[in-house]
Amino acid sequence: MGVAFSLHLVPDDISALAKRAKFAEESGFDQVWVAESHLTCRDHNVALAVAIQNTSTVKIGPGVTNPVLHDDSVAASTIATLDELSGGRVLFGIGSGDTPVYTLGKKMARLATMRTSIHRIRSLVRGEVVEYEKGVNVNIWSKREIPIYTSAEGPKTLQMSGEIADGVIVGSGVYKETVEWVLKHLSDGIAERQAGLGEMDIIFGAVVSVDRNGHAAREKVRSRVANRAHHNFRMTLDSVPEEYRPEIQNLLDNFDVSNWRHPKHVPLITDYILDRFTITGTPEDCVKRIKEIESYGVKNIMIDPPSQDFDESLELFAKEVMPHCI
Repeated sequence: MGVAFSLHLVPDDISALAKRAKFAEESGFDQVWVAESHLTCRDHNVALAVAIQNTSTVKIGPGVTNPVLHDDSVAASTIATLDELSGGRVLFGIGSGDTPVYTLGKKMARLATMRTSIHRIRSLVRGEVVEYEKGVNVNIWSKREIPIYTSAEGPKTLQMSGEIADGVIVGSGVYKETVEWVLKHLSDGIAERQAGLGEMDIIFGAVVSVDRNGHAAREKVRSRVANRAHHNFRMTLDSVPEEYRPEIQNLLDNFDVSNWRHPKHVPLITDYILDRFTITGTPEDCVKRIKEIESYGVKNIMIDPPSQDFDESLELFAKEVMPHCI
């Protein structure tokens, strides 16, 4: 049956993002997700509009926004506008908040806030009336159906996602035991799934680097993995075997949230961390790894190429890895 692929893009160059979104569509990617990191990148909603106008069929969404920096009514109107612009192919990705939130000295959204935001935004884009505050009822101009995806790593967020989200983007890694841990917590939520929701789209994210030189491919992603691992392990260490916890704690203690690209993070990334969060190596290595991951029950993978040699890695993946896996 094969695996479906999504592409994660960071909007640090709008012109490049437009070309990459178009390339993803032409190469058979199912979805394109655009990161929000407004202090280090261009505005993600503008980037989404640019990606939409340079594509015609691929599904596109924020990967992901958060309720800390965006009021739910504003988020609903924005995503509904983008969906109208796209002709109905937008997805809405929401998380608790990561680098853009922490850099401002703010705290991530609580689980209850996430739950409320998801219900509000889904209702608002449908054109339903929502009680915003006691006695304050509002609705917006939209009458649309937009799938809502969560970004989830912790057990409670995974369970909530299974209950109320259309899909989930999981950043916990692609080790066998990690995938099993994630699916267990999702299944607990799916058992209580909200009526009317269809089958859940479960996407596992992985930092992906493809190079003719397998060692070079591996080394290119160490700094990128630092941010991914820090975000995940800040949520929970439940999925980490006891023998690896000291090295995880070392990463947490020494990570600089104000500059996640800092080269000082590279030596903090051990082989365990690198292997857990990545698919790297030659095209043949990556095909083998993806087939292993598929055997764990993974059907959708979101790839996140390294900032160094991004386009070269993406092209190799699309031309020499994907055809053997989809």
